[in-house]
Amino acid sequence: MTEKRVLALLAMLIGLIAGLLILVNALDLGRGNLDLNRILNAGVAALLGIAILVGSLLIYRGKYSSGGIVNIILGIVAILLSLSTTGAILAIVSGVVGLVASEAGHP
Repeated sequence: MTEKRVLALLAMLIGLIAGLLILVNALDLGRGNLDLNRILNAGVAALLGIAILVGSLLIYRGKYSSGGIVNIILGIVAILLSLSTTGAILAIVSGVVGLVASEAGHP
């Protein structure tokens, strides 16, 4: 395995953990009293988690910079919406590692 593929695999695994943490947080938002605000927050968190998973898949499939930028932007959005701080930070780290993977191997 080249260093580019190792970094892409690492970014994908970190992004997978980030997306799953945000999805689990979305499931926890649905507990308790159900009102429109909680349902919308859970829906936004679920979409954000799925989008981070897709960004991680982009990194792994070879679109390193595209997936990296997607994960960085979605991680910042997750921090601003205060959904899951740990998941958001991991999404940003995944994006940065994806961007590093795009530049790996260049002299």
